[in-house]
Amino acid sequence: MSKKSILIVTPLVPPESGGPSYLSVSLKEALEKKGEKVDLIAFKEVRNYPSGIRHFLFLYKVLWRARKVDALIILDTVSVALPAVLAGWLLQKKMIVRAGGDFVWERYIERTKEKVLLSVFYKERRELNSKERLLIWVQKRIIFPLATTIVFNTSWFRDIWIEAYHINKNKTAIIEHAHQKKEEIHVGGKGFLCVWRPTAFKNIPALEKAYILAKKKNPDITLEIYKNISREKLFDHMKYARALIIPSLTETSSVLAREALEIGLPGLLTDDCGSKKLLDTHVTWVNPLDPYDIAEKMCALMDEKRYEQEKEKVKNFTYSHTYEQIANEFLNELN
Repeated sequence: MSKKSILIVTPLVPPESGGPSYLSVSLKEALEKKGEKVDLIAFKEVRNYPSGIRHFLFLYKVLWRARKVDALIILDTVSVALPAVLAGWLLQKKMIVRAGGDFVWERYIERTKEKVLLSVFYKERRELNSKERLLIWVQKRIIFPLATTIVFNTSWFRDIWIEAYHINKNKTAIIEHAHQKKEEIHVGGKGFLCVWRPTAFKNIPALEKAYILAKKKNPDITLEIYKNISREKLFDHMKYARALIIPSLTETSSVLAREALEIGLPGLLTDDCGSKKLLDTHVTWVNPLDPYDIAEKMCALMDEKRYEQEKEKVKNFTYSHTYEQIANEFLNELN
């Protein structure tokens, strides 16, 4: 197999939070270990410019950096995807576009505050605004047709978009998130932990209501909520938490839940989740639309016998997916 030169185009890089952030640098390192020549360009290079101008600047930067590469790996379908895909098309490069989340759905919830799960979002008629309709048009008419391959993190998420955007399944692939069992550093504690970025689909008001309900049943329950904390601080908090709570309306494939499993921390996770089949009995599933259900699951985990059972379920999660494997899977899509 001949070596390739690849440009990774990412909306986020460490220490910024978000799925593409650590994936971008970890994938770059894994590809380089295999002997590939890899460059990386991040949207932060132009983020301080006004909207519109920054996208033209980013198009120019990608065009310049992509001239001598064989292929582009583009780690979103909106912010960096449009300029990157246009650059790749102009230069006639192979392009993998990775869909990690649904920006149209996220924007709709942020604007309307309607609690709608991603699994039903496209099945019902919505009053979308002009920007949301434009985003759908750009993805459907430009991004997806021009991409060589569209990569999804779960088949669940792929199926939703195949139906909504009429994507040809033959030009799609599934590349799961990385997961590798680490040293079990979880010590344990009494407090439940939630970390989030300030977006409406993270569903924090429902969790706050659930906490009030749970506190009435068990005064010993405590909850800590943090937003936009560093990766190092995150693991410090996870080490001493009783359980991690992810009450999002939807998680296409929760990286955070897997990171909790990696260190031995039990988790409560939204049941509208692309990783439900994989995580199966290893986490506690909650209905994000029902604070009473979340409260009930929190109270259940305060029982020591039940808690030890949950800890054992975490230990039994043996799935492994390394960045070396992920690099191989991306390379296979470029051949």
